Amino acid sequence: MVSINSNYKGGPADVAYTISTPTCTSADKIDPGIPTVILLHPIYIAKYIFQTQFCDPKLRRFNLIGVDTRLHGDTEGKVKDIWRGEDAALDVIAFMDALQLPPCHFFALSMGTRIALQVGISYPERVLSLFLVSPIPAEEPAGVSEGRQEIYDCWCLGWSDPEHPDIEAIEDAIRGANELGFNSRGGPLVEAIINATKPKSVRNYGPGRLEEGQIATVDFFTEKMDYSTEKLGRIQCSVKLIHCSEDIAYPLHHTEELLQRLVDAGVDVELEVVSDAPHFGTVTNAIEINSLLHDFLMKQTTSDVPLPLEEVTSPYQSMLIAEGWSPDHENEDSDEDDLVFYTTSFVS
Repeated sequence: MVSINSNYKGGPADVAYTISTPTCTSADKIDPGIPTVILLHPIYIAKYIFQTQFCDPKLRRFNLIGVDTRLHGDTEGKVKDIWRGEDAALDVIAFMDALQLPPCHFFALSMGTRIALQVGISYPERVLSLFLVSPIPAEEPAGVSEGRQEIYDCWCLGWSDPEHPDIEAIEDAIRGANELGFNSRGGPLVEAIINATKPKSVRNYGPGRLEEGQIATVDFFTEKMDYSTEKLGRIQCSVKLIHCSEDIAYPLHHTEELLQRLVDAGVDVELEVVSDAPHFGTVTNAIEINSLLHDFLMKQTTSDVPLPLEEVTSPYQSMLIAEGWSPDHENEDSDEDDLVFYTTSFVS
């Protein structure tokens, strides 16, 4: 944990993070001789969603930092009133300052892309590159906003009586989130990630903190972002956009619109489409996305990086194994009917 106090709306926070270097799974600090990549997670699921990135030997040629945003994972910190991309970006910069990090590359998924893009706009000197998977559009489509609200409403209904939680309503919320992120795909890794998330969600925006859940999981996305030519023109680094072809929330035209805005602003940007990938494609289609990320990072890197080791271990492996996952099943998939949601209780 590292303590920050970056934003008057949220106040102080104790930020949970992991650092992995080429030779150390859980390091106290980065290797200053090689570039650093900060990984920003999506909605609901915290840094351990990047299990498949942290255990990739090619990506571990770099320093990798996973960080939990407010109301996610193990970070302790409140959100108040309006919580915007600019506020989350302030937290990221405060985190970088606390760890005395140099300018970093950013790998972001879904919600994390809004934060990373804002860091690139507001603090361009701190960003070496942006690799954005399933980027959030400037304006949330009405249907997606309604879906997020429905997930939240089911969650609140489930906790209307904390002494007697409505498990069916809570499971409806979880199924809705799984549909948004994974198109209801299963598999041992997805199931373990979901099971690990449940008790953390109860602590972060369960009974007594439901209002914060509305702010962080719904209102954050309904804010219309200013992606004007003037704003996007502040970005000084290369940008790679990744569209996941089976993304049910944001069809390709949303990413193409962002691409055009960046082009018009003079940003060095390119777009790649990953086939048969849901919104959270970094989990289900990790081999292809990791390869694209590695090649992109190498193009942005002028210094030498170490050769990849034969095998590396993720700092999240033991936690996910405890939730029923096995590294031998990393690439397995299953149908919606095979999903198992009851292997972990809702309280830690």
